Amino acid sequence: MAFLTLSMYSDALSMDTNVSVILPEKRKGGREEVNYRKYPVLYCLHGHGDDHTAWIRKSNIEIVARNYQVVIVMPTVQRGYYVDGYQGLAYYTYLTKELPVKMANFFPISLKREDTYIMGNSMGGYGAFRIALANPDKYAAAVALSPALPQVLYKYKNEFTRGMELAVGPEDQFEGSDNDLLKLADDLNVYKDEKPKLYATCGNQDWISSEGFKLLDEHIRENDQNLDYESWTEDGEHNWDFWNPQIKKSIELFGFKEMD
Repeated sequence: MAFLTLSMYSDALSMDTNVSVILPEKRKGGREEVNYRKYPVLYCLHGHGDDHTAWIRKSNIEIVARNYQVVIVMPTVQRGYYVDGYQGLAYYTYLTKELPVKMANFFPISLKREDTYIMGNSMGGYGAFRIALANPDKYAAAVALSPALPQVLYKYKNEFTRGMELAVGPEDQFEGSDNDLLKLADDLNVYKDEKPKLYATCGNQDWISSEGFKLLDEHIRENDQNLDYESWTEDGEHNWDFWNPQIKKSIELFGFKEMD
């Protein structure tokens, strides 16, 4: 795999921002002519307190992905929760409208719905579902690894939740809003066209996300039978020891082609 970090200007954010990218690379194939193929793309969203380097520094994503024909894009949103901030930046607009076009202009990435995937851990797990549920015409599948649901986390009243509230809004305005995954799942349930495949998982010993995961899981299973949804739990906590094995499983579920 080839790896690079890109610094670029974002119109949606009105500032420079960073993106890390992994490109498929055939070993000993550098002398071949460019064939202009378009690769599927997987967006990997980081957790709270991390940035675009987290997946490279902390996960096994490059080791797993090197066997597959896929471009991996890892943006940064600081603590922006992947939404257009209540008192923050327009990260949702950036990720759904601007970033895909910029990446396709820079790299051999397909913009087709069937070639676009998204995955995230913790805050990024929430973000992956937030984006895929609201944009079924743009994403083929999404994986939420230990998604951190705001409606459960408000109660902690700490630095994490204060930053979260600046992004998704105050607690008394959250339920039923466009940032509420339960509401978005219900909306997608009645969507008439093709829906993204949805996968969610959480560790049994995860004190941060297990309550929110259970809330989301039970809500979808009880109310949204029209969704293509699969979930599972395993022993594990809220860390990369749990998430790393899920990366390989997720990529296999996505069905990317193996390298030639």
